[in-house]
Amino acid sequence: MQKRLILFVFSILTLLVGCSTNDDMEKDPIDGVWEVRNISGGFAGINDDYPTGIILWSFNGQQSKLTVTNNNIANTIYDGFESGEYPYSILQKDKVLYLEIDGQEFGGMVISQNELVIDQNITSSGGGADGFVLLLQK
Repeated sequence: MQKRLILFVFSILTLLVGCSTNDDMEKDPIDGVWEVRNISGGFAGINDDYPTGIILWSFNGQQSKLTVTNNNIANTIYDGFESGEYPYSILQKDKVLYLEIDGQEFGGMVISQNELVIDQNITSSGGGADGFVLLLQK
């Protein structure tokens, strides 16, 4: 009887541990609307600030869709994507997150509560050079 009780308790514990979920992994950390506030780097070494509302990136985690609204009319070398919709995904390798847009790896991500930094010099296959660094804010 005692062996059966121990086996039963062990089975229940195994089931509970094996079926646990991690809500942090399931929730998309960049879901929502972000404003591109600065783009720097590249071969030319740019450092362009953008006013509020000029370039918006809206990530829809449920549909894995990025909607870009790019109203930049200034003469800049690089301002990200043209207005439109793009599929995206988030890759994780060795605890580093990478953003993939339209089937291409875009860069490594550092996310805080209200700030998203996407660095094109950080790739899942190693470091790069002359990529752009995008600073987005919620």
